[in-house]
Amino acid sequence: MKKLYILYIALFSLSGVAAQIDRSVQPSPGPAPEIQLDEPQSFTLKNGMTVLVVENHKLPRVSVTMNIDNPPIFEGDLAGANDLLGSMLGKGSINIAKNDFEEEVDFMGASVNFSASGASAASLSRYFPRVLELMADAALNPNFLNEEFEKEKEKLIEGIKSNEKNVSVTARRVENLITYGANHPYGEYTKIETVSKLNLEDVKKYYASNYNPKNAYLVIIGDVDFKTVKKQASKLFKGWKGKAPNAYAFEPAKNSSELEVHFTEMSNAVQSEVSVGFTNSIKKTHPDYFPMLLGNSILGGGGEARLFLNLREDKGFTYGSYSRLQTNKYTRARLRAFASVRNAVTDSSVVELVKELEKIRTEEVTQKELDNAKAKYVGDFVLALEKPQTIARYALSIRTENLPEDFYKTYLQKINAVTVADILAATKKHVKLDNARIFVTGKGSEVLESLEQVAPFGKPLKVSYYDQYGTPTERPDYSSQLPEGVTSASILENYFNAIGGLEKLKSITSKSEVSHATMQGMQLEIVAKKTNQQQSYLAVSVMGNVMQKQVVNKDKGYTEAQGQHVDLSGAELEEAVKDSQIFAEIGLDPSNINVSVADVNGVAAYELAVSATKSFFYDQKTFLKIKISETQEIQGNAVTQETLLGDYKAVDGILFPHKTTQSLGPQAVDFITQSIELNGTIDAADFN
Repeated sequence: MKKLYILYIALFSLSGVAAQIDRSVQPSPGPAPEIQLDEPQSFTLKNGMTVLVVENHKLPRVSVTMNIDNPPIFEGDLAGANDLLGSMLGKGSINIAKNDFEEEVDFMGASVNFSASGASAASLSRYFPRVLELMADAALNPNFLNEEFEKEKEKLIEGIKSNEKNVSVTARRVENLITYGANHPYGEYTKIETVSKLNLEDVKKYYASNYNPKNAYLVIIGDVDFKTVKKQASKLFKGWKGKAPNAYAFEPAKNSSELEVHFTEMSNAVQSEVSVGFTNSIKKTHPDYFPMLLGNSILGGGGEARLFLNLREDKGFTYGSYSRLQTNKYTRARLRAFASVRNAVTDSSVVELVKELEKIRTEEVTQKELDNAKAKYVGDFVLALEKPQTIARYALSIRTENLPEDFYKTYLQKINAVTVADILAATKKHVKLDNARIFVTGKGSEVLESLEQVAPFGKPLKVSYYDQYGTPTERPDYSSQLPEGVTSASILENYFNAIGGLEKLKSITSKSEVSHATMQGMQLEIVAKKTNQQQSYLAVSVMGNVMQKQVVNKDKGYTEAQGQHVDLSGAELEEAVKDSQIFAEIGLDPSNINVSVADVNGVAAYELAVSATKSFFYDQKTFLKIKISETQEIQGNAVTQETLLGDYKAVDGILFPHKTTQSLGPQAVDFITQSIELNGTIDAADFN
């Protein structure tokens, strides 16, 4: 009873205290926490290599990273040597064969990786001495075999070829080239021509010139003893010889004299890559670094930032839009605002990106935006401190970037000291919108005319044109790309003739098709039935169970999936009725179809825009349909889905594709036709 009485008193006292708190007033933030960073133990070998050790005995694991902190390297005629060196390192050493090396690493459950600028490894602490020995041996005594060189050279060339039609890769290549210049290390790119001329001796010379201990830092983190590691590292790396390469003298990146557009033509683009970028003088030691850091976070730092909320949440132009502030100790900092957007909204996306950049430099951010940005940085910073790698990374940054010793200890204090006025003053000074470049990479026949009319400040912007390698070109003339006499009507006629003739196609009253596909290890069966009475049936089965079904019967239809039945209506039903035709081209009005030339994975094609959201592509030589592209709105976002058609085979005198490759998000699924039956008996109940 006495205990209960004491408890009542305690609860009463606490409730009295709570009653005195005014919860309608937001508590004042406390002072920024003081960051206590343990200093890594370190030593430097006579050859110049610095070793940093962070002991952490919570888990029996150790990781090691070797970073060679060379200034930017301009490869010139040796462009590709850096890539080849990175891919050839780690193939064993002169002391251990490649297979034996890989087998021993696998046996220990370790990982060992190499690049042209260093190496890394991780293992259980009991295996670490041997893992470090293997890493050091492979890095300092590489096994440069001509057989491996030829193999890696071929892979590099194939990789370059496979990226020739990659819109994102092309966009970054041209953007870097124009921003930094062709003679800048960050502006050059690897070409097939330079790689083809390289030989094994070139890679060896490149290694000897750039893989050196003078600029090397070895960072060891985990369940180790400093004295033991010092003895082992000294033994393994003391024989490493070499001097630091001479710093390459390059012109600093220059901004444009005015806000202008740089357009790169990619006829195969289903969406445009858009970015607005410029350089400035910000470095981590600059007084405006922290205001700019927070300003960028508010502008485009994530899903809660302005660019994302505008271009995705409000406008639905893209999956996401962001900005990045990239500092560099060797050259000027760079700020980019970017997005991948639908072709139809390319010009509007440029306007919105420019608008948000103009707003961040002319209007104060709100206190709420600043508080949220600070909270995110504080949270991320504190969480990162729980990882031993963070301590080592910070210590390495202080050494390699000439930062003050207390840079990270006072990091949160500097973040919390930033005011709304500080951000406006910094962005007004460093957001060089008047000298920015707008980069657009996309399909000019669909986006260029409207892009050339963009006038964010009252007059259209200057537009320059480039090919996919950044070479200046004249404005593409899309009207002259179609051969004389080629029209949408002639293309459809040639297509009908190619697959069997229009009269033959019109004689088909029904079509039943069975296809198989494998997705995530599961075997799918797809049964598709169509009639010439605007009826269609599509069922997708897994292991004999129907998982999804769509039925259309003239003026009504529905879908079923996961036990849910949804009736089709409006535009969705109208589109489904159109798709129920056995041959989609029959009945199309050529006068309402725009025609242009296109590239489909290296095949010259004609593109027929049969609607505002759908295009058919036909091989210019065979006139067979090889691709369908359709843009749909899914949960407020525009999603473009591509279907590739191939492996045409005759069925009753008509050619049908027997392989259909469907893009499903980040992956592609091949549907292989097992059977096609024409004018067979179809149960009318299928369309109920």
